[in-house]
Amino acid sequence: MPANIERLMNRILKLMTAKPARQVLAASCVFLLACMACTSRGGGDGDEVGHKPASKGQPFEMVVIIPEQLYAGEVKDSLDEVLRCSTPVLPQHEPLFRLNMVWSDGNLTTWRTFRERFVVELNRRAARPDIGVARNAIAIPQLEVRVVARSTHELALLLGQQKERLRDLFVEQELDYMAANLRRKYSRSTAEALQALANHTICVPPGLKASKQAKDFLWTGTNLNDRDQNFVFYTYPWDGRPLSSEQFVQKRDSALRANIPGSRPDQWMQTSRMPAGAGASPGADGVSADEAASSSVPASSAAKSTASRPLILARTRTLNDCVVQEVHGLWELHNGALGGAFVSVERIDTAAQRVLVTEGFIYSPHSPKRNIMREMEAALRTFE
Repeated sequence: MPANIERLMNRILKLMTAKPARQVLAASCVFLLACMACTSRGGGDGDEVGHKPASKGQPFEMVVIIPEQLYAGEVKDSLDEVLRCSTPVLPQHEPLFRLNMVWSDGNLTTWRTFRERFVVELNRRAARPDIGVARNAIAIPQLEVRVVARSTHELALLLGQQKERLRDLFVEQELDYMAANLRRKYSRSTAEALQALANHTICVPPGLKASKQAKDFLWTGTNLNDRDQNFVFYTYPWDGRPLSSEQFVQKRDSALRANIPGSRPDQWMQTSRMPAGAGASPGADGVSADEAASSSVPASSAAKSTASRPLILARTRTLNDCVVQEVHGLWELHNGALGGAFVSVERIDTAAQRVLVTEGFIYSPHSPKRNIMREMEAALRTFE
């Protein structure tokens, strides 16, 4: 208990031993002070948490705080490689983050409560190059990453060596933030439909209302001509082997061909592929991140391709304490001109001996795609 409140309570307790009229007043004061003491404790993380402001910033927006003279040469090149790369996997270039470059000798008050803060410093007296990570230090939620080195060369080297880790820190922060927002406001109809179909639930954006259901299959979407978001769920029997990208593409194309047809009998949704003879030889795991991010394969060209590799990036990772296969890729309409990006998560239900697949895909030919695609990726994290 704070010392000033304790002193006041001791004085009131002395009054309580006096006249009866004063006892009533003193008891009321004790009650009020007790309430004040409880209120001052704020949330479950301590007194400070209750007084921290909400962070600000648009999705995937970041403030980079760095001395102006340091943002040059090899440091600039390394920092740009970390933050100005393309968002994988989209059919066109869109930057991974929207950057606000702020020189550290300026007025930083405006940027204190930004949700994503990247601070770059040169300190010749530092013991070693270092990357520090702080969460919710000034605002909630907030991530601040501070990179410190003793020379420009050391700083450029550290940024180059840790670029993937640095990207992942900020991407994961934003996806978790989006997922938390979706858990508060989501499509009730999609959650209820999935609950009825498979005894699972998910929080997808509230605009996903149009739906189609079949055996072990659910598709809901916004049904828009642009910035269209869609969620797909399907299952298939598990053969006891580890999940693979080859099996994923085969099962995905089979499920989507049967359940998401085009307007003509010879049209259906499928995974996009690199045309035969383009780039390196086909690989089991699709194409590299750079190839996938920069490739824009016309649907007509991909449809004519015979021996071609799928435009996907697959990796095994842990989400919500469950080992899953996460796949980013491009989709297209077979014998049609439609296409876009998708993200899928495969998880094994060992009790039912089945693989559960959740997928978000978008169609946005005329508008930016990064944020609506990331929102669908965040939605897959709410699967229960």
